[in-house]
Amino acid sequence: MNRRFLVAIVIILACSLSLGLTLIAGYYRELDDNRNSLAKLMAFRHVINAANSITAERGPTNSVLGEEPLAESPSRQRLSQFRATTDLALARTASIEPLAEAVHDLQRSLALARQKVDALARLPFAARSNADIERVVETMFGVFDATQPLIDKAMTELIADAPELIGRALVARMLSELREHAGRLGSHLVIPIAHGEPISTERRAAFEQTRGRVIALWQLARQQTGTSSDERLAAAHKAVVARFFGDGMSLLERTLAAGNTGRFGLSTAEFTNAIVPHFGPLEQLRDVFLDVTITRLRAQDAAARGWLTAVTVATALVLVLEFLLLVASQRLLFRPLLAARDRIVALADGKVDEPITSLGMKGEMLGLFQALDTLRRRLIDRNALDRERATFAAQLKRQADTDGLTGVLNRGALERLAARLTERGSGPARIGLILLDIDRFKAINDSFGHAAGDDVLKQAATRLRAALRQDDVIARFGGEEFAILLLGQDIEPPLEIAERLRRTLQSPRFELDTGQTLEVTASFGAALIENEADAWPRLVAAADRALYLAKDAGRNRVVVDGDTA
Repeated sequence: MNRRFLVAIVIILACSLSLGLTLIAGYYRELDDNRNSLAKLMAFRHVINAANSITAERGPTNSVLGEEPLAESPSRQRLSQFRATTDLALARTASIEPLAEAVHDLQRSLALARQKVDALARLPFAARSNADIERVVETMFGVFDATQPLIDKAMTELIADAPELIGRALVARMLSELREHAGRLGSHLVIPIAHGEPISTERRAAFEQTRGRVIALWQLARQQTGTSSDERLAAAHKAVVARFFGDGMSLLERTLAAGNTGRFGLSTAEFTNAIVPHFGPLEQLRDVFLDVTITRLRAQDAAARGWLTAVTVATALVLVLEFLLLVASQRLLFRPLLAARDRIVALADGKVDEPITSLGMKGEMLGLFQALDTLRRRLIDRNALDRERATFAAQLKRQADTDGLTGVLNRGALERLAARLTERGSGPARIGLILLDIDRFKAINDSFGHAAGDDVLKQAATRLRAALRQDDVIARFGGEEFAILLLGQDIEPPLEIAERLRRTLQSPRFELDTGQTLEVTASFGAALIENEADAWPRLVAAADRALYLAKDAGRNRVVVDGDTA
């Protein structure tokens, strides 16, 4: 029962540990997934920022293309600053391993576009045609378009680990494209503003197409940003509606209307400086939208970390409490109950010598052990006489079954044993018998005395018993005659056993109490038969026949009955 209790402890602790580890593994995977998603979302944000840096760079580019080539002009200084910002954003994005190759391709496209801008900006303003400016502006448009494969890759990486973020990634991308196409509206107007010419039909068509794209993107994005309960996102949404779609679009509409005559009333730099601040709310909305998403992921990360910590601590506490409870149960309940059971079994077996103590016991256990001690005292008194009777009966039984001289079984005990073994074939499948008679035993008595004869019989019994297998049984069959009953599943050939016994008796010589030595030999008769109901009488008769033949053939030899071998 104690072993079962220990097994139960191990099973309970193992189940608790398994459950705890399952929960811990689940929260750890959730924490790891959140961290991976956050890392991929930050990488996606770097890509979006880099793309919008390229968009923002077109503002000072438009200003530089609309003025004379002055090295220290404010527009050129702003262009240098915006380019540095773009380069930093691209370098940060290039450090992200899966995106590095795509970023390098984008950097090469941007470098070629800048070379074209710089080459045109070095020419005198009068030498720049609208077609030249238009080609350069289109080249810068193409650089932003070249960011799309990079954004695609970043989105693929993101939704592979966090498919639930695909909706928010698409909205962030639409806000990025909204800022780009809003800027393109201004770029379409910069080209005719540069030379104060009316807007061509093609340019006006491009403007209208871009405006349609802006409105379509806004209709899709506003469904996510305009219904948010987040105060920051709601404020950024309102700012876009008021400043860009209100003031900014009004400025663009007025400038477009002025393009009918070509009298814009402001320079390229002035127009750029006036329109660019209205793009700021678009960038802010995009950033706030991503900030809200990142904040949610970090909250999930913190929650997963908290749950992981809580489950780990709870699992450890449960294991400790279970262990302490089980140990206390064993100490206060199971161990006393096991001890009580053992004492009850011992009392039932008549073992009343060891006192029963109730030291350290309390409550019901104290009463139980006091009752057991009372029972023990009563059994001591009641069983005293029974023990005396049992001891006497056991002594009588041993005397009845044992040969008083040699200490081996007597013939009656051997025959009772053989009867039980052969009854209904309940013993082994085959049984064997060896009868041996010490040669010329009367001569030993006559020459050395009956005391020496008794000593020879005792030494012979000792030697025979030592040479037999554990399952074999030896008995004194007559005066100087012994019988060995061969049992067990695998019985050696009787001839081999008898020969071993014969040699054991013959050598070394027997030493008498008087110091004299003499050689003792014996004749052996052996038989082996199938175990059946009447096997014993037939076995004795066969072994006796063989013994007679051994004596008749000259003694000190072994004969196996031919009918049974």
